[in-house]
Amino acid sequence: MSSARLQELARRLAGLAVSAVDPERLVRDELTRRGPALRCDAVLALGKAAAAMARGARALPPIPLRPRRLLVRPHASPVLLELGWEQLTGGHPLPDRQSTAAGARLERWLADAQEGQTLLALISGGASACVELPAPGLALDDLTATQRALLGSGLPIGRINAVRKHLSALKGGGALRQTRGRVLAFLLSDVPDDDPSAIGSGPFVADPTTYADALAAVQPLTGIPERVVRHLEAGARGEIPETVKPGDPDLARVETTVLGGGHTARAAVAAELRRQGFSVEEGELAGDAARAAFGLVVRGRALAGESVALVMSGETTVTLAGPAGRGGRNTELALAAARELAGGTPGVEEVVLALATDGEDGSSRSAGGVVDGTVWEALQRAGVDPDKALEHHDSATALRSAPGALLETGVTSTNVGDLALYLRRPAGAPGLG
Repeated sequence: MSSARLQELARRLAGLAVSAVDPERLVRDELTRRGPALRCDAVLALGKAAAAMARGARALPPIPLRPRRLLVRPHASPVLLELGWEQLTGGHPLPDRQSTAAGARLERWLADAQEGQTLLALISGGASACVELPAPGLALDDLTATQRALLGSGLPIGRINAVRKHLSALKGGGALRQTRGRVLAFLLSDVPDDDPSAIGSGPFVADPTTYADALAAVQPLTGIPERVVRHLEAGARGEIPETVKPGDPDLARVETTVLGGGHTARAAVAAELRRQGFSVEEGELAGDAARAAFGLVVRGRALAGESVALVMSGETTVTLAGPAGRGGRNTELALAAARELAGGTPGVEEVVLALATDGEDGSSRSAGGVVDGTVWEALQRAGVDPDKALEHHDSATALRSAPGALLETGVTSTNVGDLALYLRRPAGAPGLG
């Protein structure tokens, strides 16, 4: 039985999820809520959503002098078509020379703030790579090699960020130390639990992790430069000052607001599904992508009722043990879910959606996938070995052989992590709204 209409619903829900976390609207609404008394002398926008968040800053009340404005985004993220902004780009997911040039510019720009002035900092995911300033004694190559090893390690984002913050002069509150002004930080969260210290690696907030935490994270990994290990060891011995810690007096100059995150997108999707008569359960998405796919389908199939949905937000991981094909967390989850759905369940339609809300899932150039019980066999008929594709992390290449299985949104201008969705309803049920 065809699940085409259920697949189309999943694609519409992907669009709804992205719309629910529109950065421009979230910034504009927060500024409007604060009212005309707010005054900002400088505006900074960092990360994948920098351009959209910057557009939202148009809602700032006017002041006699135009505030200084600096924007740094990944090379592939949308440009801001607006005069008056100094705009720079940097690498992602690996920092590059333009990232360090942007970091050096940001350091000077922050130092220009006078005591008593207020900086509006608009921070989104992707800032960790596109703007970077290596800690003293380290070079760009050290950070790039370390980040490459971290990305293939399967470590959760919190442990990855513990390392990155202790190799950088800007992360873990480092940017706060570069300025004398007050900071009003608006954050768009792409991390579990909306932890401000993990969003963009926390340039203006306290860092609860330590050099010892960072050292423990890299010790099992291969490919970490010796200079990085020595740096972390020195920090763990107390020979290098720690990142900004809770209770630091500088934190009194900062007010932090999380505007939205994965839970915002998840809630919007769940509300629409309930409106359409689905019984909905929500949850957190984490762990290895293929195992998460198995858990998603098993848990979804266990839900009581006819028309049911399981909506999950968060971020999975993929561990690379060698050369990998083309794909990302979400295409891998979708392909692994296709294996679990293969053959289907008599009398029902089932669909799984896996979505990277920024529209860029790893190396896939897609946003994820939409699969049902027919996809696995369709891939085999097309001459693809889907098991081998999973083994070699070539999920996007495989899904491209099944018409409609890849979800391609283009760059979305937002970034709140991933969304995974299981949908089930009786075969041949009436149309969907």
